[in-house]
Amino acid sequence: MFVKTFKTFIIKVMKKEAQKSIDKTKKRIAKELKSKKLISLDNYVIEKIKSSIVNLIKNDIVLTPPPPHISADMSFSVFEVAKELKQDPKKLAEESATAINGQLGHSMSKLIESAETAGPYVNLFLNKNKVYSLAILQTAKLKEKYGQSGANAGKVALIDYSGPNIAKPIGVGHLRSTVIGQALANIYEATGYSVIKDNHLGDWGTQFGKLVYAYKQWGDKKKIAENPIKELNELYIKFHEEAEKNPEIEDKAREIFQKMEEGDKKLLNLWIKFRKISIAEFKKTYERLGIKFDTYLGESYFAGEAEKIIQEALNKKIVFEDPSTGAIAVELGGLPSFLLRKQDGSTLYITRDLATLKFRTATFKLAEILYVVGDEQSLHFRQLFALARALGYIDGAKAEHISFGLVLSGGEKMSTRKGTLIELEELIKQSVEKSKEILRQKNKDLGEKEIEEISEIVGLGAVIYNDLRQSRQKNISFDWNRMLDFEGGSAVYLQYTFARINSILKKCPECQGETLTLTTFEKDSEFALAKKMMFFPMVILEAQKHKSPHLIAVYLEELAQLFNHFYNEVSIIGTEDRELRLSRIMLIKSVATVIKNGLSLLGVKTPEKI
Repeated sequence: MFVKTFKTFIIKVMKKEAQKSIDKTKKRIAKELKSKKLISLDNYVIEKIKSSIVNLIKNDIVLTPPPPHISADMSFSVFEVAKELKQDPKKLAEESATAINGQLGHSMSKLIESAETAGPYVNLFLNKNKVYSLAILQTAKLKEKYGQSGANAGKVALIDYSGPNIAKPIGVGHLRSTVIGQALANIYEATGYSVIKDNHLGDWGTQFGKLVYAYKQWGDKKKIAENPIKELNELYIKFHEEAEKNPEIEDKAREIFQKMEEGDKKLLNLWIKFRKISIAEFKKTYERLGIKFDTYLGESYFAGEAEKIIQEALNKKIVFEDPSTGAIAVELGGLPSFLLRKQDGSTLYITRDLATLKFRTATFKLAEILYVVGDEQSLHFRQLFALARALGYIDGAKAEHISFGLVLSGGEKMSTRKGTLIELEELIKQSVEKSKEILRQKNKDLGEKEIEEISEIVGLGAVIYNDLRQSRQKNISFDWNRMLDFEGGSAVYLQYTFARINSILKKCPECQGETLTLTTFEKDSEFALAKKMMFFPMVILEAQKHKSPHLIAVYLEELAQLFNHFYNEVSIIGTEDRELRLSRIMLIKSVATVIKNGLSLLGVKTPEKI
């Protein structure tokens, strides 16, 4: 009975709004799949080089920069192919190099001058002038689209990220899910995917029985109206403090939640109020971070479907019911057993997740579903996916848990119950204030209004980039000196490099004028920059393939280091030869484009000056 009552209430209160966002998302995806204009990978210089080799040797390759002690421009390994073909790697490399050199008088002569071997590696020497010019002109032409491709055209991915609990501030623990998920959404879109961004709110469960109890006992309506999230969170903390002294209030909280599941309208109206307040507050933070979600359905939307899932699993004899307690348990090979329903009849997180997964695959034609959730939930997702496969929910889509490490405070995991959770808004505030201090020291010419605007970009960038610059599997902590270091390893280092290029361009009368049809270079550092930029589309594809935004951060830092080496070596505006000067101007414009595009994928903005 409670399922029907609850479901009726949810449909009445939430269905219309939820359906609107679902319909809007479906229309957008359908339109994108039909009309989205994508750049073919074949247009990129590095892909032209790769394709010409693959067409010749009939084996796939991965082009990489050679190690510093090798004088070649690019290289590739045949080791894996040789292993697959059961051939000697060294011999296969020699055959590949011979085949490439044998075709130099034909189509490949435009881009490759020669090939040599070193064990299982083939080292390529490029037609530097041709390759340099193509790389610079292509970046200049594509501008903000440089790096994008249609490699995954026609595919749809749903990314589940952020997912804070309502009635609590977004803590830095949810920062990781939020920024990793958004970066992956950007990266996936850059490779041709159409992406559904879903914020699966934690808005149902026994904790809301605790919150309602606390609100009824100690809530102050005036204080909640003034600062809703802060006050609701303090009530939740107070509940746990009181529960340590008076454990029976835990039972009262469970009773309240059971009444909510049974459809008690007064309690549910109170919960709806908490939910609306929370989403409104969350959106303020997301807007500041430049994030916009397609849907905010949350666990509650699917709670009324949980019993159907359980019944389906019972009918298929995948789960079993304990006749003495009514609890529903699951045993799947190789995994610890787990419950779908408790003895008191209330549903569990995994049951609602199953209903969510079923809904997603039935509503959208998905190639992938990514769950950007902390590593501590690894077992939960293994169990979820195993049961979903057994029920036939993900036959046509690949579901994957994108795990990440903890955010630590003083070397320990943060906790809402203990009151040690750092709020994301507070963290951003600290970062922006510290950015203001540094900007005032670094640039005395900046006015207060400019400092306000730039410090917002730099402060937010520092927080986001500190997370994304390292592998997501690692735990992170906050070191302000490193996060705001102008010398390297930070967002502000890349932002400062971008601003430095803008500063050069503003001092140059020719910079906004003529665009060359052929560029030239003089120094090795110039070609090194152009060569590095050629790899950008491949780096994006690798970041998408491995679900690793840090690959883009690593690449951008290496590019910035190459630029700063070049900048210290030559006078750009002071170059006497006009053609070389214009070529150098186009080169640094291209570097700025790639830095801006790469940071944009990570969710970091680039100020015009710092």
